[in-house]
Amino acid sequence: MSNKNIQSILDEALEQELPSSQIRLWPSIQAQLAAGKHVLLREGEKMNSPKLRLKNTAFVTVMVVLLLALASNAPQGRALAQAVLQFFTRLEVDNYYEEPSDLTFEDTTPFHEECGIWIAPKCSVEQIRSKVDFEVKELAILPEGMFYSGATGGPDLVGLAYLYGDRDRLGGLLSVVVEPAGKRPPIVAKSANVEEVQIGDLPGEFYTGILFQDEQGNVTWQPNDPTMTVRWQDGGSTYSLTYYSTRHPLSKEDLVRLAGSMTLEPVVKDPAPR
Repeated sequence: MSNKNIQSILDEALEQELPSSQIRLWPSIQAQLAAGKHVLLREGEKMNSPKLRLKNTAFVTVMVVLLLALASNAPQGRALAQAVLQFFTRLEVDNYYEEPSDLTFEDTTPFHEECGIWIAPKCSVEQIRSKVDFEVKELAILPEGMFYSGATGGPDLVGLAYLYGDRDRLGGLLSVVVEPAGKRPPIVAKSANVEEVQIGDLPGEFYTGILFQDEQGNVTWQPNDPTMTVRWQDGGSTYSLTYYSTRHPLSKEDLVRLAGSMTLEPVVKDPAPR
């Protein structure tokens, strides 16, 4: 595990079932989800198992992409915080240790009974909007070949998931995480190149790379990972749009254009591939 970065693990997980012992979701993300708060299970696993652990699915690594924008409210994250940018908090370091967590998906997804857990979201955008008291916009345009997969979350944090391809061979993942404005900004590594961008008429921030934790609890900054994140505030909500795909690469400008399409108007969605 120590000699594998997030990109190589994701590529393997997207091509074949990766042994679950090699994957663990960053506990900083888990901590924020549990505080209040896709994409598949291996054949035979049961979503409703109360002991389904975050490390026990081949596609948990994909969820790092879906949820990385949420990190972090963990104690180490606060202690290492150096400066608050407009939409992120910059760490003093690129690498550090974080105690691994044993939270379940159910623990981190209060809406799981109706909307599913993070690895299998199933609510429509309209359903998820009805469950929260903050505004939730959705993407009006998508990259070619991508479809809306589902939404889930909790009272003060929801996620919309979009996928490429079919449900057996994922070609990439795009997520929109929405939360009420005013919460503590997520963290970025010391050397992350956070750039100012314009989301329509709104200011935003963008960076490429990912903070990744191994099974021993070592969190390392992966600057060459293609995961892209853009974050901005619109009215009373803060949005984090995260994209990962090695098969369908997008540019910063592409991601900003997608972010600028967010809307409250009804969006006609293509059916998911069967």
